[in-house]
Amino acid sequence: MSDALETELQMIEKSLNSIRKDDNPVGWSKLMNMKGVILMNLGRYKEAEDAFQKAASVADENLKAKILMNYAKLNFFIKDMNRAIDLLRRVFEVSKGSKHTELNLILGYAHLLKGQIFYVTKDDKSALNEFKKAEFYFEGSADLKGVGISCMEIARIHIKNKNLTTAWNYLRKSENCLSKFGSEENLGVAVCKGVALYYAGREDEAQVILRRAYDENPEFGKGRYMLYEILDAYLDTRSRFLSSQKALM
Repeated sequence: MSDALETELQMIEKSLNSIRKDDNPVGWSKLMNMKGVILMNLGRYKEAEDAFQKAASVADENLKAKILMNYAKLNFFIKDMNRAIDLLRRVFEVSKGSKHTELNLILGYAHLLKGQIFYVTKDDKSALNEFKKAEFYFEGSADLKGVGISCMEIARIHIKNKNLTTAWNYLRKSENCLSKFGSEENLGVAVCKGVALYYAGREDEAQVILRRAYDENPEFGKGRYMLYEILDAYLDTRSRFLSSQKALM
Protein backbone atom coordinates (compact mmCIF):
# COMPACT_ATOMS: atom_id res chain seq x y z
CA MET A 1 0.00 0.00 0.00
CA SER A 2 2.70 2.51 0.98
CA ASP A 3 4.73 1.60 -2.12
CA ALA A 4 1.76 2.41 -4.36
CA LEU A 5 1.26 5.72 -2.56
CA GLU A 6 4.95 6.59 -2.92
CA THR A 7 4.74 5.87 -6.66
CA GLU A 8 1.67 8.07 -6.98
CA LEU A 9 3.41 10.80 -5.02
CA GLN A 10 6.35 10.73 -7.43
CA MET A 11 3.98 11.09 -10.38
CA ILE A 12 2.29 14.10 -8.78
CA GLU A 13 5.65 15.72 -8.04
CA LYS A 14 6.59 15.24 -11.69
CA SER A 15 3.34 16.89 -12.80
CA LEU A 16 3.84 19.78 -10.39
CA ASN A 17 7.28 20.39 -11.83
CA SER A 18 5.82 20.59 -15.32
CA ILE A 19 3.37 23.45 -14.68
CA ARG A 20 3.59 26.95 -13.22
CA LYS A 21 1.13 28.02 -10.53
CA ASP A 22 0.60 31.42 -12.18
CA ASP A 23 -0.25 29.83 -15.54
CA ASN A 24 -2.70 27.26 -14.19
CA PRO A 25 -3.62 28.02 -10.54
CA VAL A 26 -6.56 25.60 -10.40
CA GLY A 27 -4.64 22.70 -11.94
CA TRP A 28 -1.67 23.39 -9.68
CA SER A 29 -3.84 23.50 -6.55
CA LYS A 30 -5.61 20.27 -7.54
CA LEU A 31 -2.26 18.52 -7.76
CA MET A 32 -1.06 20.06 -4.50
CA ASN A 33 -4.26 18.92 -2.78
CA MET A 34 -3.72 15.37 -4.09
CA LYS A 35 -0.16 15.53 -2.82
CA GLY A 36 -1.42 16.55 0.62
CA VAL A 37 -3.92 13.67 0.73
CA ILE A 38 -1.26 11.10 -0.18
CA LEU A 39 1.20 12.51 2.35
CA MET A 40 -1.56 12.41 4.97
CA ASN A 41 -2.28 8.76 4.13
CA LEU A 42 1.44 8.05 4.50
CA GLY A 43 1.40 9.65 7.94
CA ARG A 44 3.70 12.46 6.83
CA TYR A 45 1.53 15.10 8.46
CA LYS A 46 3.92 18.07 8.48
CA GLU A 47 4.53 17.76 4.74
CA ALA A 48 0.81 17.25 4.14
CA GLU A 49 0.04 20.40 6.12
CA ASP A 50 2.46 22.39 3.97
CA ALA A 51 0.82 21.04 0.80
CA PHE A 52 -2.70 21.92 1.96
CA GLN A 53 -1.65 25.42 3.03
CA LYS A 54 -0.16 26.09 -0.40
CA ALA A 55 -3.12 24.56 -2.25
CA ALA A 56 -5.70 26.58 -0.27
CA SER A 57 -4.63 29.85 -1.92
CA VAL A 58 -6.78 28.95 -4.94
CA ALA A 59 -9.78 31.17 -5.69
CA ASP A 60 -12.09 28.39 -6.92
CA GLU A 61 -14.66 27.94 -4.09
CA ASN A 62 -15.40 24.27 -4.74
CA LEU A 63 -11.73 23.30 -4.77
CA LYS A 64 -10.90 25.51 -1.77
CA ALA A 65 -13.65 23.82 0.26
CA LYS A 66 -12.22 20.40 -0.61
CA ILE A 67 -8.72 21.43 0.40
CA LEU A 68 -9.85 22.95 3.70
CA MET A 69 -11.89 19.82 4.40
CA ASN A 70 -8.82 17.62 3.90
CA TYR A 71 -6.76 19.96 6.04
CA ALA A 72 -9.38 19.73 8.81
CA LYS A 73 -9.29 15.94 8.58
CA LEU A 74 -5.51 16.00 9.01
CA ASN A 75 -5.89 18.00 12.23
CA PHE A 76 -8.52 15.54 13.44
CA PHE A 77 -6.04 12.72 12.88
CA ILE A 78 -3.34 14.50 14.89
CA LYS A 79 -5.95 15.35 17.57
CA ASP A 80 -5.77 19.13 17.17
CA MET A 81 -9.53 19.51 17.50
CA ASN A 82 -9.55 23.29 17.88
CA ARG A 83 -7.63 23.74 14.64
CA ALA A 84 -9.90 21.23 12.89
CA ILE A 85 -13.00 23.14 14.04
CA ASP A 86 -11.51 26.42 12.80
CA LEU A 87 -10.80 24.91 9.37
CA LEU A 88 -14.33 23.53 9.18
CA ARG A 89 -15.63 27.02 9.96
CA ARG A 90 -13.73 28.21 6.89
CA VAL A 91 -15.29 25.40 4.83
CA PHE A 92 -18.74 26.64 5.84
CA GLU A 93 -17.79 30.24 5.03
CA VAL A 94 -16.51 29.31 1.57
CA SER A 95 -19.65 27.27 0.87
CA LYS A 96 -22.14 29.84 2.21
CA GLY A 97 -24.84 30.66 -0.28
CA SER A 98 -23.50 28.31 -2.95
CA LYS A 99 -25.90 26.04 -4.82
CA HIS A 100 -23.15 23.89 -6.34
CA THR A 101 -24.12 20.20 -5.92
CA GLU A 102 -20.58 19.10 -5.14
CA LEU A 103 -20.30 21.71 -2.39
CA ASN A 104 -23.38 20.20 -0.75
CA LEU A 105 -21.53 16.88 -0.66
CA ILE A 106 -18.48 18.54 0.91
CA LEU A 107 -20.76 20.15 3.50
CA GLY A 108 -22.07 16.70 4.35
CA TYR A 109 -18.55 15.51 5.08
CA ALA A 110 -17.77 18.70 6.98
CA HIS A 111 -20.73 18.24 9.32
CA LEU A 112 -19.88 14.55 9.67
CA LEU A 113 -16.34 15.37 10.75
CA LYS A 114 -17.53 18.13 13.07
CA GLY A 115 -19.90 15.64 14.66
CA GLN A 116 -17.06 13.18 15.18
CA ILE A 117 -15.01 15.92 16.84
CA PHE A 118 -17.86 16.73 19.23
CA TYR A 119 -18.34 13.03 19.96
CA VAL A 120 -14.66 12.55 20.78
CA THR A 121 -14.77 15.59 23.06
CA LYS A 122 -17.90 14.12 24.75
CA ASP A 123 -20.44 16.69 23.59
CA ASP A 124 -23.15 14.27 22.46
CA LYS A 125 -25.83 16.91 21.96
CA SER A 126 -23.71 18.94 19.53
CA ALA A 127 -22.48 15.76 17.83
CA LEU A 128 -26.06 14.59 17.22
CA ASN A 129 -26.96 17.97 15.73
CA GLU A 130 -24.00 17.82 13.33
CA PHE A 131 -24.71 14.23 12.26
CA LYS A 132 -28.31 15.20 11.43
CA LYS A 133 -27.03 18.10 9.33
CA ALA A 134 -24.66 15.69 7.58
CA GLU A 135 -27.58 13.36 6.83
CA PHE A 136 -29.52 16.30 5.35
CA TYR A 137 -26.70 17.36 3.01
CA PHE A 138 -25.90 13.81 1.94
CA GLU A 139 -29.57 13.22 1.12
CA GLY A 140 -29.55 16.43 -0.93
CA SER A 141 -26.56 15.10 -2.84
CA ALA A 142 -28.15 11.64 -3.24
CA ASP A 143 -25.06 10.14 -1.60
CA LEU A 144 -26.26 6.84 -0.12
CA LYS A 145 -22.95 6.06 1.52
CA GLY A 146 -22.89 9.42 3.31
CA VAL A 147 -26.50 9.03 4.43
CA GLY A 148 -25.75 5.54 5.74
CA ILE A 149 -22.69 6.62 7.70
CA SER A 150 -24.50 9.66 9.13
CA CYS A 151 -27.41 7.49 10.27
CA MET A 152 -24.97 5.03 11.83
CA GLU A 153 -23.39 7.89 13.80
CA ILE A 154 -26.83 9.13 14.91
CA ALA A 155 -27.76 5.59 15.98
CA ARG A 156 -24.50 5.28 17.91
CA ILE A 157 -25.37 8.28 20.10
CA HIS A 158 -28.91 7.04 20.71
CA ILE A 159 -27.52 3.61 21.65
CA LYS A 160 -25.08 5.21 24.08
CA ASN A 161 -27.98 7.07 25.72
CA LYS A 162 -30.21 3.94 25.70
CA ASN A 163 -32.75 5.48 23.29
CA LEU A 164 -33.03 2.12 21.58
CA THR A 165 -36.28 2.54 19.63
CA THR A 166 -34.92 5.63 17.89
CA ALA A 167 -31.56 3.95 17.43
CA TRP A 168 -33.09 0.98 15.61
CA ASN A 169 -34.90 3.28 13.17
CA TYR A 170 -31.61 4.90 12.19
CA LEU A 171 -29.79 1.56 12.11
CA ARG A 172 -32.33 0.16 9.64
CA LYS A 173 -31.91 3.21 7.41
CA SER A 174 -28.13 2.96 7.70
CA GLU A 175 -28.10 -0.73 6.84
CA ASN A 176 -30.33 -0.16 3.80
CA CYS A 177 -28.07 2.62 2.50
CA LEU A 178 -24.79 0.79 3.13
CA SER A 179 -25.84 -2.66 1.89
CA LYS A 180 -24.36 -1.96 -1.57
CA PHE A 181 -20.98 -0.93 -0.24
CA GLY A 182 -17.98 -2.72 1.25
CA SER A 183 -17.45 -4.42 4.57
CA GLU A 184 -15.99 -1.35 6.31
CA GLU A 185 -19.26 0.51 6.73
CA ASN A 186 -21.30 -2.66 7.26
CA LEU A 187 -18.98 -3.59 10.11
CA GLY A 188 -19.96 -0.37 11.88
CA VAL A 189 -23.65 -1.22 11.57
CA ALA A 190 -22.99 -4.73 12.90
CA VAL A 191 -21.18 -3.39 15.97
CA CYS A 192 -23.96 -0.86 16.64
CA LYS A 193 -26.59 -3.60 16.34
CA GLY A 194 -24.65 -5.81 18.72
CA VAL A 195 -24.40 -3.12 21.37
CA ALA A 196 -28.07 -2.16 20.96
CA LEU A 197 -29.11 -5.79 21.40
CA TYR A 198 -26.96 -6.04 24.52
CA TYR A 199 -28.58 -2.98 26.06
CA ALA A 200 -32.00 -4.41 25.16
CA GLY A 201 -31.20 -7.48 27.24
CA ARG A 202 -30.76 -9.74 24.19
CA GLU A 203 -27.21 -10.75 25.10
CA ASP A 204 -27.07 -14.03 23.17
CA GLU A 205 -28.07 -12.33 19.90
CA ALA A 206 -25.60 -9.52 20.60
CA GLN A 207 -22.75 -11.94 21.14
CA VAL A 208 -23.51 -13.79 17.89
CA ILE A 209 -23.36 -10.55 15.86
CA LEU A 210 -20.20 -9.25 17.52
CA ARG A 211 -18.42 -12.59 17.27
CA ARG A 212 -19.27 -12.83 13.57
CA ALA A 213 -17.99 -9.28 13.01
CA TYR A 214 -14.76 -10.16 14.78
CA ASP A 215 -14.27 -13.45 12.91
CA GLU A 216 -14.97 -11.92 9.50
CA ASN A 217 -12.74 -8.86 10.00
CA PRO A 218 -9.18 -9.65 11.13
CA GLU A 219 -8.44 -5.91 11.30
CA PHE A 220 -11.29 -5.41 13.77
CA GLY A 221 -10.27 -3.38 16.79
CA LYS A 222 -7.02 -2.06 15.28
CA GLY A 223 -8.34 1.39 14.46
CA ARG A 224 -8.61 1.00 10.71
CA TYR A 225 -12.34 1.53 10.78
CA MET A 226 -12.26 4.43 13.25
CA LEU A 227 -14.85 2.57 15.31
CA TYR A 228 -13.19 2.91 18.69
CA GLU A 229 -15.95 5.26 19.80
CA ILE A 230 -18.59 2.68 18.85
CA LEU A 231 -16.62 0.05 20.73
CA ASP A 232 -16.66 2.13 23.91
CA ALA A 233 -20.00 0.67 24.92
CA TYR A 234 -18.98 -2.83 23.88
CA LEU A 235 -15.66 -2.76 25.72
CA ASP A 236 -17.32 -1.21 28.75
CA THR A 237 -19.77 -4.08 29.19
CA ARG A 238 -19.37 -6.63 31.92
CA SER A 239 -19.94 -10.36 32.40
CA ARG A 240 -20.29 -12.07 29.05
CA PHE A 241 -17.98 -9.79 27.02
CA LEU A 242 -15.11 -9.29 29.44
CA SER A 243 -13.19 -12.25 28.01
CA SER A 244 -13.27 -10.68 24.51
CA GLN A 245 -11.82 -7.32 25.46
CA LYS A 246 -8.16 -8.23 25.13
CA ALA A 247 -8.66 -9.77 21.71
CA LEU A 248 -10.48 -6.68 20.44
CA MET A 249 -7.99 -4.08 21.66
